[in-house]
Amino acid sequence: MRASAMGIFGLVLLGVAWAAGYVVSGEVAYQARAPLGAFGGVNPTLKGRVEFDPASGRLQGRVCVDLAAWDSKEPLRDRHTREMFEVDRFPEACLTLKGYEAAKGLVLGELDLHGVRREVAVPVRYRLEGGRLVFSAEFPLSLADFQLKAPSFMGMRVQDRVVVKVQGQGVAP
Repeated sequence: MRASAMGIFGLVLLGVAWAAGYVVSGEVAYQARAPLGAFGGVNPTLKGRVEFDPASGRLQGRVCVDLAAWDSKEPLRDRHTREMFEVDRFPEACLTLKGYEAAKGLVLGELDLHGVRREVAVPVRYRLEGGRLVFSAEFPLSLADFQLKAPSFMGMRVQDRVVVKVQGQGVAP
């Protein structure tokens, strides 16, 4: 089922770094629901470069995920996910970071997915661990917002909203 690709959104939105430049890596996961139950998948290809100054909220950079790399432990579902994302035409989902609202814990940016660009605000938690920035996020994502047709199997369609979870780290180069 193609919903596996949903995790990608989450991962893009999590790109965060500390008071200088950081190389970001991590994974994005999704949880989707269909009439017969819930399922999920993981994509370990989150990567990018960002700069972050927590004092000013200045956050810039770009993080991307390879949309062909979803793994739900079900090959047919993963194939449907790649078809939904049309990975031949749109191989990546990328988040261009534009700022951080510390009072609300939100990363602001523009998500480019399936040829559609949308402004987003994603809640992110982060902490420093020995000079390394560790971050996580969880948010709902609407497939329709990005002109993605929810996959179906045997006439049962995946729900439009999926939950995206992102976790990763930023390390100084």
